[in-house]
Amino acid sequence: MWTALCIVAFTVWYGLHIAYNSPFFLAAPPTCLLWKRLQAIAGTLKSSSPEVPDYKMPKESVKFWIFKTILFYGTMLIIDILFLIDDVFYGDYQKCSLDDAVFIVGGFRTGTTNLHRAIHLDEERFVSPRFHEIIMPYLWMGKIFDWLEKRDPKTIKNIEAKLQDAIGKDTMARHPMSWHGAEEDDGILATWHFAGWYLSAIFAHPEAIIHSGLQDQLPESAQKKMFELYKRSLQKVLYRRGNGRTLLSKHHMVNFLPILSRELPNAKFVDIVRHPKDSFRSWVALSQSALALFSRAPLPQEVAVPLGLRLYDHFTKAETDFFIEGKGYGSAKDNRILITFN
Repeated sequence: MWTALCIVAFTVWYGLHIAYNSPFFLAAPPTCLLWKRLQAIAGTLKSSSPEVPDYKMPKESVKFWIFKTILFYGTMLIIDILFLIDDVFYGDYQKCSLDDAVFIVGGFRTGTTNLHRAIHLDEERFVSPRFHEIIMPYLWMGKIFDWLEKRDPKTIKNIEAKLQDAIGKDTMARHPMSWHGAEEDDGILATWHFAGWYLSAIFAHPEAIIHSGLQDQLPESAQKKMFELYKRSLQKVLYRRGNGRTLLSKHHMVNFLPILSRELPNAKFVDIVRHPKDSFRSWVALSQSALALFSRAPLPQEVAVPLGLRLYDHFTKAETDFFIEGKGYGSAKDNRILITFN
């Protein structure tokens, strides 16, 4: 009896994925990034820089990430079904186009948030992802939140307050967040695929951070999977709240830009450049406070500072390649703007 039910359930699950163009386990990280994370947790991930010694995470971080990894993969089938619900009941979201999207990018603490939120004030033309749409990219959940807010606005206010408390006063003071505010969307790939430079504020291992940030150097299959999750998450924003407006995105994934420009050749890219001496200290302080919360322990200063310097080296090279040298894998240069922040 149970065998027959399992076979039927598997057949339905498999068939719905095929029928509704829903990728299997889209939320699961690419294997190469998962492997690096497991090595970091086990303490076997070696440094790729001769100037930086190997690093082992403290016990509190190791225990925390072992628990989170087991929980994440233990519920992956449920997570897959939650993504599948969107494709079955709201499959038309896949028709929303990102071709004219605007992507704001820049180093950490360079003014990208101010520019993003200033442009987003033009609500007649632009729509941006919100915090809950990034960490929980489910249309059905967004519909529930809409219903709750319409029924009793205090419910959403209470959820917002609890999320802000969970994020912590120190992080909120440096990067304020709200339920309805425009938010950077690095969290889509950082949370689900362990990818992007945003990992430097989430996962306290320097070599894993470097590997995760160099997205354009990952295998082709990993790049395609990252783009598919990112694209679908942003399409859901347009489907739910777009109303004909242009998507306005902001993130720090400069090594993801070659992939975006290849897949979205008509998109526009805006980069803010600020001298590292004006932003480095601020970023290290923010990332350390975030790591204390999300990874249960910050990096030692003698590790955090060299990591920040390596990150800036990689980031600046990627910026130069994309916005100055024009190594953007096929898209026209006139859709890229580079500005300075003073």
